[in-house]
This record gives sequence, structure tokens and C-alpha cells, in this order.
Amino acid sequence: MPIQELTHAFRTRFSDPIVTIDSHTAGEPTRLVVGGLPPIPGEDMKAKRQYFLTHLDHIRCLLTREPRGHRDIFAAVLTEPISEQAAFGLLYMDPRRYPYLCGHATMGAVTTMLELGGIQAFAPQVELTVDTPSGPMSTTAVWDGSRVQGVTIQTVPSFVYQTGQEIILPNYGSFQVDTVCVGGFFAMVDIGQLDLTLQDTEPLTSLGMEIIAQANRQLQVAHPSRPEVNSVDVVEFYTLDPSNPLAGQSVVIYGEAHVDRSPCGTGTAAKLTLMHHLGYLKPGQTYTNQSPTGTTFQATIANTTQVGHLPGVEVQIQGAASITGRHEFVLDSFDPFPQGFLL
Repeated sequence: MPIQELTHAFRTRFSDPIVTIDSHTAGEPTRLVVGGLPPIPGEDMKAKRQYFLTHLDHIRCLLTREPRGHRDIFAAVLTEPISEQAAFGLLYMDPRRYPYLCGHATMGAVTTMLELGGIQAFAPQVELTVDTPSGPMSTTAVWDGSRVQGVTIQTVPSFVYQTGQEIILPNYGSFQVDTVCVGGFFAMVDIGQLDLTLQDTEPLTSLGMEIIAQANRQLQVAHPSRPEVNSVDVVEFYTLDPSNPLAGQSVVIYGEAHVDRSPCGTGTAAKLTLMHHLGYLKPGQTYTNQSPTGTTFQATIANTTQVGHLPGVEVQIQGAASITGRHEFVLDSFDPFPQGFLL
């Protein structure tokens, strides 16, 4: 049977697939949902996020878990904008949860929208605002008319919540973490405290998941103005070399034991926020953050600000994304895994 006939037969049987455009940003995947979903009501992005969580969570499970996804995939849903200045909105999700913010996925979505014509642009630098559950995010894409050379995002205000907090792990002992909020809360762990290196991703993954669990038992976190942001969801292991304060590495763990393949956008912002708080980094200085795969983001503190009663910063991060494919996902009525699975 010719391929054209197979395609026609597929579309005859499955008339309303969920359509995604996949990309990766510095190695980290983004599965951008662009079609096949019902309307997502909500007066703001937080309301849209809650609606999706309550009514459409089976779609998150279908797209991010096996056999269609895997524990290390990340997805985002394209929505209509809710603010006048925004080009579009994004809801973020992984096999476990709905993050309030994601840097790499925003870079991937901006790249996809420009390169595939979802947004028409002719200037060499394209400024776009993206609505997120954490608020509007400013982005700037370097655009040659057919290819996005890079995307710079400016994160929502981030802040250090607590420093030097002791965490006790039953099978590991005690060490210190700092909590930083960039949309959601990170537990920041200087790798120098541990008998591990950032190349030990397998033990760091299991350790990171245990830190998330114990941090939420032993510590309390609360965003000053967003009461729904009250848990530690991400662990970042990092290097800090006072003799070379403008470059370093990070390993970010979240979701269902997910190791970020990129330097992590919000993780890079969290790292710069902490370094500024500790006096290692000044506004305007460029920092290079390296991922476990060797890819890098360039970042700088753009502004200082206040988040409630806490001093904060806004971080600019530059990275690049590449489109990897277009997918049409369907659910056969006899499929034994309608919400996927994880091993």
C-alpha cells in the first residue's frame, strides 16, 4: 500500500489526533501541543492551568508517559494569550506535575512558532511576550527569516528564600540547602558538600528525588504573593568556584526522576539569583552555565527588584532550540494504557 494511502487510512480512522511539534533546547526536549485539544477556559493562566489539571490531566499522562513519552520528556500546551501584549500562552507539564514556569520550553516554543510561521516576523530581533502561570515572560529571538539563531528570555522575578537550611536524609546524613524561587521553589545543593561529582548523574537522580521529598517534610517555603507556590519541586546540584565565578555546571532533577539535559532555564536563573545573594555575581556580568550534556546557556542579572518583603532579581538567559519532529498522537479504544505508564 502506498504511503499516501496509509496516511489517508490513518486520518480516516483517527479524525482528531493530538498534534505536537517537538523540539529540543540544548538537549532538553519540549513537546509543544498545537492542536487536537478542546478549549481551555480561564481568565488567567493560573485558571487555565487549574482547568487543565482538573479536566484534561489524562492528556498530560497520555503525552508524557510511556509508550508515547518517557520520564525525561517535558511538554507544553499552546494557548491563546490572556494579556494584551502577549503573542501566546504556555501551560507546562511533565510526567508528574504542572510547573509554573519553564525556560527551555519557552525557548523551544518561540523557536517553533517563528520557524513554522505561527508568528510572522521580519525584523532581525523579534520581541515576544509569552503568558505563563507565573506571569508574562519577555523573550527576544534572533531571527534571519527562516531560522531562529537563539532566544533570550527574561524570567519573572526570582529570590532567595532561605540559606543554610539543614536537610537530613535517613540513608545519607545531613547537609545544607538553600531555597530559591523562580516560578517555583528549588533546593540548591553545592556539590562540594557531597562525595559525588556532577558526572554522577545516576546517584544524583535518586538523591535529588529524596531531597525533594525530605525538603517538603523538613522545610517550609511560601511565595510572598502567590500562596499556591508552597512546595519544593526541583533540586539543583551545582559547582561554585570563587576563583572562576563566571562559569560553572549544574545538574537539575525534578518530575519523575527527570535529569535535565540542558542547563535548565529556571535552574540557571536560580543559580544566578543565589550567586548574587552570596556576593559572587553582579548585575550585568555574563555567566556561562553548563549542562550534563555539555551544552550551555549564557545568563546575566538584568535587574534587581523586590518580591514582597524579599530582595529579588530578574535574569536574562540565552539559548537555542531545534525542531525535531511533528507528531499526531491518538488513543485506540482498545489501548490497555489510556493514561500511559512509567517503569
